[in-house]
Amino acid sequence: MIIRRQNAILVPGPRRDVAARLTEWLKFRAHTALSEAVQEHAAALGAKVGRISVRDQKTRWGSCSPDRNISFSWRLIMAPPAILDYVAAHEAAHLLQMNHGPAFWKLVAKRIKNPEQATRWLRENGPELHRYG
Repeated sequence: MIIRRQNAILVPGPRRDVAARLTEWLKFRAHTALSEAVQEHAAALGAKVGRISVRDQKTRWGSCSPDRNISFSWRLIMAPPAILDYVAAHEAAHLLQMNHGPAFWKLVAKRIKNPEQATRWLRENGPELHRYG
């Protein structure tokens, strides 16, 4: 069991297992948060989601397959909540538009006020998140 206290995460047990246990806990937290966010955005857009998974993706923050399955990088749990929410909304919009055309961006804009700001944050800070794992 991992414990969060204010600005600390306590990982009990042998020191040699800390990184693996912490990573698994972060993946679990990412799956929970991203599942909730994408379900909320999909419902608001009138879209149905297939399976939601969290993976060790290093080149994409999220992806949506033609069969409506969405996968995310677990590292999003370390981003600010607004950034995680943006990526969830972005992928939920792909459930209706499998491209990045004007109709897609209109769907994203229905859910996120300033997607350009989130995109900029990911471009500037994403490499730092990819250092983990």
